[in-house]
Amino acid sequence: MEKLNLGEFLHRNSHKSNKELADSIREVKKLSNRHDNVVVHQEKKSLISTAKKLSQCIKSFNEEAELTITINKKQWQQD
Repeated sequence: MEKLNLGEFLHRNSHKSNKELADSIREVKKLSNRHDNVVVHQEKKSLISTAKKLSQCIKSFNEEAELTITINKKQWQQD
């Protein structure tokens, strides 16, 4: 099974259309870019570094801690 980054994992497991997803991201991040695919792509890239940084911070508290996200019984874990 291929290892997905967090952005790709969330995108593949979303039930929203690209337009709905882009609109949600625009609302949360106060973006004005009108190109749905660009908004989604940029957010997926942003999530990669965010997940890495969050995982490093979590491990600062406890080296054995893991960042795991479960959606629809599918699980993603930061390496």
